[in-house]
Amino acid sequence: LLGGTLLLSGKLHFGYIYGFGMFSCLGMGFILNLMSPKDAISMWRVVSVLGYGLLPVNLLAALNVVLFLRNRGALGLVLAVVVILWCTSASTRLFERSCDMRDQRYLIAYPTALVYCCFVLITVF
Repeated sequence: LLGGTLLLSGKLHFGYIYGFGMFSCLGMGFILNLMSPKDAISMWRVVSVLGYGLLPVNLLAALNVVLFLRNRGALGLVLAVVVILWCTSASTRLFERSCDMRDQRYLIAYPTALVYCCFVLITVF
């Protein structure tokens, strides 16, 4: 979905999307398994939560087709930051509830925000 909306705005970044997606899922799975107080966390859960959290980036990509956010200055920056915060909070909340890691939510939020920053940078630029 993200690749299709980026293609509508004239960007051919399928390799970047798959590359960042694969390495971010592997990295987040590794980090979450190191922090998990209980059982191991499956890769399916990590991929599912990170993919679900990526939906607002798809909305940003659809807006980018119409508004060309790179040329909008402050509007593009504000929308990008809002989308990063939205994705990060949704994914962090799902990770902390599904993996029972309430105390580590800020430790989960930081690498998750970095993952979504990469995807927003691909989308805007």
